Amino acid sequence: MSSRLEWTGLGPFVVVCGVAVALTAWQVSDDRSVFEPYFGPMAPVAVMVGMAVVGVVAMAYLQASSDLAVVGPGDGRSAAAVVAWAVPLLAAAAIAADVVFRFAEDTNVAWPDALRFYPAIGVFVDVALRTVPIAVLVAIFGMPSDVDSLIWRIAVPVASIEAVLQAAYASSVGTTIFSAIHLMVFGVAQVWMFWRFGFIWMLGFRLAYYSLWHLVWGAARLEVLFR
Repeated sequence: MSSRLEWTGLGPFVVVCGVAVALTAWQVSDDRSVFEPYFGPMAPVAVMVGMAVVGVVAMAYLQASSDLAVVGPGDGRSAAAVVAWAVPLLAAAAIAADVVFRFAEDTNVAWPDALRFYPAIGVFVDVALRTVPIAVLVAIFGMPSDVDSLIWRIAVPVASIEAVLQAAYASSVGTTIFSAIHLMVFGVAQVWMFWRFGFIWMLGFRLAYYSLWHLVWGAARLEVLFR
């Protein structure tokens, strides 16, 4: 991989990773416990720095070896339109599942920690569970030539990583099944966003979803469902 790296255009990616590291350090200085379900005893800042280093190399490889880029060729207005209609639908489905199946009370990190935690963990997930696995699959199988092969050769395997992890930690049969299906759809949509519009829009898709599911509903659900 090291002989085929394209560093041009990585500036926004590096900035995003740097912001994630800074937010993590800020959160750790106040309360590091919010990272423990994800990182266990490992130092969150060290994990984030490692993520950033590996992610930059993976992204440089993808830019040299595939059609994937930090900022893709697609029109930004079209990307914003996809986010504007798809994200609310996905968030509404998750909220409906929460009302019916009841995710655990501590599913969401509480405010104000949430404002630091979710942007940071969102970057981590889209680098560690999206960008890096995609780079590995492209290195093994090559870049798909059309959207159908993209979906089956890259999007479905990559989306299954987060789907399986989330389903494994679900609190009931209903939330397990919903999490697996929902995050498969979410993940495939994200990989398509990456292919069509670039990493920044893939990340924007996740952060827009987090703002509705984790921040807005995450605060409201404690009163609506558990009081």
